[in-house]
Amino acid sequence: MVFVSYIHVLSAAFLMGLAAAAPMGPVNMLAIRRGVIGGWRHTLACGIGSVTGDLILFSMVLVGGHYLLSDLSNPTLQTVLAAIGVIVLLPLGFYFLVRAVKDPLRAYASARQHWDEGTAPVHLVAEVADCTALTIFNPLTIVYWVGVTSNWLPFAHSVLGYSAPGWGILMAGAGLMTWFTVLIVVVRFIPQRIGPIFFRLVNAILGLILLGFATFCAIVLSHRFLH
Repeated sequence: MVFVSYIHVLSAAFLMGLAAAAPMGPVNMLAIRRGVIGGWRHTLACGIGSVTGDLILFSMVLVGGHYLLSDLSNPTLQTVLAAIGVIVLLPLGFYFLVRAVKDPLRAYASARQHWDEGTAPVHLVAEVADCTALTIFNPLTIVYWVGVTSNWLPFAHSVLGYSAPGWGILMAGAGLMTWFTVLIVVVRFIPQRIGPIFFRLVNAILGLILLGFATFCAIVLSHRFLH
């Protein structure tokens, strides 16, 4: 039973990272566009920047949560954190599901019309810095990490104790890197497959992951109110 709880906690952190990396926002559009123009190394550079930015934000939220670790067994605090998770993640989940079925051509067409224009930066380090900044200063990314961390941290602390933040960063980092590894492979070997169906699939998977986290928070809330 303890082993199963470990698997649940670690896989949730992995999915948190994967879901953070997957939205078809500015960073992913940049990673695809520059990869198509200049080669897969540019997608790699964008990925490194995005992963760095996401892990910085996640670490900052965990640092704030660290001061609450001694109180995470408090039912009132757990209820508040679960409510935050529902409020943040439920709308985001529905938003990406709607994007998966409603006019996926718009985002694709908007990105595609610029892929053949201009050139990719010569210095990959500048590209890393650009994507790090785009990630850190994206309000939706900040809201996302607050939402999923408030969902994950109480459960993780009950299973992993004070090692939860370290394991969280490790597994979320693995999830983030998995997405950009997939993106690099797609850009490098099958760029012709990057189309509306690809955008639709990514948004659908992301929406389901976010709704899964929101459902978990809702279950926690229902248990609090019923007991």
